[in-house]
Amino acid sequence: MKRTVPELAKRILSALIAAPVFLYAAWLGGWYFTVGMMLVTIVIQFEIIAMLTRQELHTRKVMSVLLGMPVVLMAVIPATAWMIFLALLLVIMVTEIFRNHKEGWKDLLATIFVGVMVPALVSGLIVLRNIGDDRAGFILTFTLLIMVWTNDTLAFFGGKTMGRHKLAPKISPAKTIEGLAWGFFGGFLALGLCMYFISDYPLSVGAAIPFAVITGLLGPAGDLSESKLKRASGIKDSSGLMPGHGGLYDRFDAILFSAPAAAIYFFALNHFSLL
Repeated sequence: MKRTVPELAKRILSALIAAPVFLYAAWLGGWYFTVGMMLVTIVIQFEIIAMLTRQELHTRKVMSVLLGMPVVLMAVIPATAWMIFLALLLVIMVTEIFRNHKEGWKDLLATIFVGVMVPALVSGLIVLRNIGDDRAGFILTFTLLIMVWTNDTLAFFGGKTMGRHKLAPKISPAKTIEGLAWGFFGGFLALGLCMYFISDYPLSVGAAIPFAVITGLLGPAGDLSESKLKRASGIKDSSGLMPGHGGLYDRFDAILFSAPAAAIYFFALNHFSLL
C-alpha cells in the first residue's frame, strides 16, 4: 500500500495539471486547438518511434513527423492538406529507392505507419470539435473527454477491487471484464451528469446513448491497441513524460479511438438530418 499511495498522488497531480490545459485548448477551439493537437501528435509519434526502435524497426523520424502534419490538417483544410500529403509521400517513396539498407522496406512501412496512424486518429478529435457551432462542438468534445476519463478511472478502481475475469490476458493481464463494466458505467454516469448540468445540451437522449456506447467500447479498444504495441516492445509505459501516467500516448490511447468513432457517428447523424 505504501508504494501505491505516492504513485496515486503523482497520477492525481499530473491529471490536475494536464486536464485543465487540454480542456482550455478545446474551449478555445479553432487553430489554437488544431495546433495543440499537432503538438500532441508529434509527441505521441516520437513515443511510438521509440517503441518501434526496440523492435528493430528504424523509422525515419523527420519524414514521419512531416507526413503527419498534413494528415492532421485534413480535418480543417482537406484539399490543401491532401496535396501536401501526396507530395511528402512521393518524396519518402522516391528517396527510399536510393537508401542503402537491406531491410529498407520495413523502415518504409514503419515510417508511413507512424506518419499516418496517430495523425489520422487525432484529426478525428479535431473533426469532433468542429461539429455544429462552436458551443456544440466544445460541449461534445468536453463530454467525450469526461466520459473517457471517468471510464478510465472507474475501470481502474473497479478492476482493482472486483476484477476476477481477465479481459485480454495475452495483451494486458491486469485488465478485467469487471473493470470494463465499471468503466462502461462510468461513461454513462459522466454523460448523464453533462446532460443534467449543461443547459441546452446539443443531443437528445436517443442520440446521446449511442455516443456513450461508442465511447465505452472504442475507448478500451484504443487502450488494448496501445497495450499490444507496448507488450511487443517490452515496456510498461510509452514514456515517462507524465509522472504516474506514463507517456502522452498512455493518456490519449482511449481518446484516439473513441474521438474518431464519435465523429463518424455524428457525421452519419448529420448526413441523415438526425443531428
